[in-house]
Amino acid sequence: RTASSRASRPCARCHSSAEWGHVCCAAALGAAGAPEPGEPGRFRTVAGAVLALAGVSAAGAATAQGGQAAAVAASGAATSLIIAVALLGPWIARGATRVLGTPLRRAGGVSGFLADRSAAAHHRRLGAAITPIVLVVAFVCVQLAAGSTLERAADRQAAAALRADLVVTGPAAGLPAGAARAVREAPGVKAATGVLRSGVVLAHSEMGEPKLDRFPVLGVTADQLAGTLDPHITAGDPADLTGRGTVAVGEDRASDLDVGVGDSVELRLGDGAEVRLRVVALYERALGLGEFMLPREALAGHVAAPRDQLILVRSADGGTAQAVRQALAAYPGAQVRPATADDVRIAPPSSDQDNAMVVIGVGVIGGFALLAVVSTLSLITVGRRAEFRLLRTVGAGRRQVRRMLVLETGMVAVAGLTIGTLVAVIPLLAFAVSVTGSMPYLPPARYGALALAVAVAAGAGALWPGWSGGGRSALGRRT
Repeated sequence: RTASSRASRPCARCHSSAEWGHVCCAAALGAAGAPEPGEPGRFRTVAGAVLALAGVSAAGAATAQGGQAAAVAASGAATSLIIAVALLGPWIARGATRVLGTPLRRAGGVSGFLADRSAAAHHRRLGAAITPIVLVVAFVCVQLAAGSTLERAADRQAAAALRADLVVTGPAAGLPAGAARAVREAPGVKAATGVLRSGVVLAHSEMGEPKLDRFPVLGVTADQLAGTLDPHITAGDPADLTGRGTVAVGEDRASDLDVGVGDSVELRLGDGAEVRLRVVALYERALGLGEFMLPREALAGHVAAPRDQLILVRSADGGTAQAVRQALAAYPGAQVRPATADDVRIAPPSSDQDNAMVVIGVGVIGGFALLAVVSTLSLITVGRRAEFRLLRTVGAGRRQVRRMLVLETGMVAVAGLTIGTLVAVIPLLAFAVSVTGSMPYLPPARYGALALAVAVAAGAGALWPGWSGGGRSALGRRT
């Protein structure tokens, strides 16, 4: 009898307390205790599993390809995996609950136990909450990490290719060809090559469609190249890079064009002249040095001012800077300084302004996706009013319910970040290995900003409806 009277007290308080008003205990129990629909349909599960396998297979195929083909395969892998996560959301949520449930219970006490039980009983709801976060994280990581990976690989390749220890720079108009000859005659100089920068246009087909691509190129002196720059030749002989009819091609680009040493490539030079060049060498470090490398004399007749932008110098003993300066006394504006990877990198590193524009562009798109996160979690929280009322009715304190909601939100954010990162890593790893031969890279500060944005969005969507003012919230009327 005593137990019965104690059990009936919450219902009595439910009818008498102003906090619950007209809400009936029986209605709250019925609404909150309503079971979720059964397991996800067989078609949905099979479709999700097939797409997941297709995504992993596409990533595997990307590792065996190169260039544009690898990028396309990696993009297809990312798309397939994101859709697979959406279809397999309830199963993924169940796995996340099993992994995170134990630490949640240990860290949260009673509230942690309630959060774990609620998540385990409503894996469909949890899956619906996790999916938009996975979408945001995967999209932003792929967009930002792809560019960062390429830029980092280009920096490393340029640094590895540099053999010169000094570089000569001149006025904006450049240095005449005689400057490089004067440097070579200076005491202690082992090799010196002038570098003429220009651009070429390649007409080719991509996915069956005609396409024109413009590439920056370097014009070099072949007999001085080995001492100042190492493009890591994989086929042919760079000493043959002479005259007006030869070219060296990056290995991946040669694979895309299906050409090798002895074959011909048609390019349009800086003044629009169409030339047919014989491939004399293939090299590996194309990200740092460019897709094509031509003899200096092949470019000189097709640019407005055939002057070297810089001269790479390899000294015999490392102490020839003063001798080089004396040799260049007849060339006003020539300056000598230690060589760096940026001197030979085909394109300068992205400026802070360029990086900001990329981040802003991705941020705008990601921001709209984060609004979807906030909207989804808000609707889920508002729809749980009956559940929260039931917990209050059976004796749970407002602080316990709030802490339970915080812990659930933390579980959703952590699971979404982890799964979204994994979805992004699979195609990024395939892309990075095939195109750069290295691991994917995303600056920690950018990933930290993404994690913070996800946490704020998840908190705003899940917690604000429960704590909003106005006298009424998802947790019931304030006391």
